[in-house]
Amino acid sequence: MPSYQLRDTVTRRLLVRGLADYAAAEAALDRLDDELEHDLTANGEGAGRIRLRLDVEKVTAGTVETVGHHVLLLGVDDAATPAL
Repeated sequence: MPSYQLRDTVTRRLLVRGLADYAAAEAALDRLDDELEHDLTANGEGAGRIRLRLDVEKVTAGTVETVGHHVLLLGVDDAATPAL
């Protein structure tokens, strides 16, 4: 039975694994986005339009296949900084 995982496209770092299906991978992407926004806010940092490129991978019997790409845009809802 296949499972799904999320990997940073640039660093190739595995972020989440053992997800039951593609819908679970999408839910994990939403949670990851929320957690990163929360952590940045808690540290008093603005996201400053951080862009993360992530791969959704399907794992079947030890074989990994990229089945989707997502881009998380952090900070796009932040209020614009007024020009000085």
